[in-house]
Amino acid sequence: MARSIIVSYQGKPSTFGFSRVSRNQLYASRKRVPLDADGQPCQRAELSDDGSMLIVSGMTGQGYFDESDHWVPSDQMVGIDASGNKAPLHSATLDTPQELTEVEPEALLDCSSDGVYLLDDSQIDAGLQKELKAGKLFRFPFAARSGYRTDAAFLLANDHGTFAIIGSELQIPWCELEKPAVELDEADDEDDDDLDFEMF
Repeated sequence: MARSIIVSYQGKPSTFGFSRVSRNQLYASRKRVPLDADGQPCQRAELSDDGSMLIVSGMTGQGYFDESDHWVPSDQMVGIDASGNKAPLHSATLDTPQELTEVEPEALLDCSSDGVYLLDDSQIDAGLQKELKAGKLFRFPFAARSGYRTDAAFLLANDHGTFAIIGSELQIPWCELEKPAVELDEADDEDDDDLDFEMF
C-alpha cells in the first residue's frame, strides 16, 4: 500500500500522496555511456584505500570491513555522534501526522534542496489550502525511512500544484584570510545532478 505524507495545521490533518519530480521530467535527459575497447559499457568502481579490493556499486550497501578486516553487515551498524555515544534512531515520518510551522522564505534558502515531491492535494484541509494559495510557506520534519537523520520539508503551492521540497540544513564553513580553506569531499560529486548546459 502506498505511503502518505500527513501534516497537521491548526489541529486539522491533511493527507498527501506524493511522487518525486525528476530532472528528466523537467528537462528530458541525455546520458553519456563510456565504452571499453570491445564496445561494452564500462562499470564505475573504486579502489579501496589499501589497494586490495575493487568496490563496485551496491557492495557498500551490504556492509563494511572494520579496521581489523572483520566483515560487519549493515544491519549491525549503529550511528555514533560527535561524542562517541550511540546516536538516537528516528522513526519514519510517513503515515504519521507532522505539525506544520509557518516560516519565512529565508528558511528555505538556509537548506540545500535534496528532492522535490509533487503532492496529491485531494485530501487537503480547506484552511491549509487557503493559506497555501495565499503564498504562505510551511515547514515540517521528514524522514522517508527510519534512520539517524530527519530532514526539513517545506510545503508550498503555486499555479502548477502543491509541492514538498526536502532538504537539509546548510553547513557553511567559516573562511577568513590567512587560514586554509576547508576542502570538500570529492565523493559528494559522484552522483552530480547539476544541469548540463549542453542540453539548452
